[in-house]
Amino acid sequence: MLTIIESKIIDSATTHIFFLGQSGYVIKTKETIIYVDPYLSDYVEHSAGLNDSTMQRLYPPPINPENISKVDAIFCTHAHVDHMDPWTLERINVPFKFYASIGSYEKNQVAIPEERIIFLEPLNEYIIKDIKLHPVPAAHYELVDDQGRPDALSFIININEKSLLFWGDGVIYDGLVDKLQKYDFEFAFIPINGRDKEREAKGIIGNINAVEVAKLCSKLNIDVLIPNHVDMFKNNSASIEYFLQCINEHCPGQQVKVMHCGDRIEA
Repeated sequence: MLTIIESKIIDSATTHIFFLGQSGYVIKTKETIIYVDPYLSDYVEHSAGLNDSTMQRLYPPPINPENISKVDAIFCTHAHVDHMDPWTLERINVPFKFYASIGSYEKNQVAIPEERIIFLEPLNEYIIKDIKLHPVPAAHYELVDDQGRPDALSFIININEKSLLFWGDGVIYDGLVDKLQKYDFEFAFIPINGRDKEREAKGIIGNINAVEVAKLCSKLNIDVLIPNHVDMFKNNSASIEYFLQCINEHCPGQQVKVMHCGDRIEA
């Protein structure tokens, strides 16, 4: 997988998107390689990391971060370590630029040299070679941190006039649908693992659920919907079969692609 990401030559009109598992992706264009929310370790379960024995990976990382030799930037949607993984970020030996909100970065244990950090402000535009990044506030469950600063984010990424939505984690809040209705998304990568009192009692902050995603799709312009956040941890997952039932009921015309770790799509 890594060899293809770093070595395959593609033309300027093509974008390749690789699935790393959970909510992690690699975006490859002719000029740029971007990682989004890469979780490429066992930090969550390891005794020297988060030490949560109930959250064990269901499959090994597809890439060893120490072997990464080409990466321009890494975008992290929020502080949770399955999205902003200290061991992944600190083991990459390439001086990548790191993009995240100040609120999420300061909640995390990761240490990145200050000169390589770009703190994201919602609704601003950030340009990385041929990629344009538009961060949007995400509610996971709050829109800002306890100091009123940007915290969790969703990412709208524009490449060759095509828009991609990386939801990250979060739920729908007032005004979000209005923001997203301004775009025509070729692909939207959205979690479907939901939330419930049992998981919240264990400290697991939840997400939009299958029914909510299906109803959301009926209001947005999305060519292909890609569900995520269901394949990594057994006790924080959801049924793909039930999700597809919800799509058939609430947005029957919506095209859906279920990706597995290591899969690649072209935009």
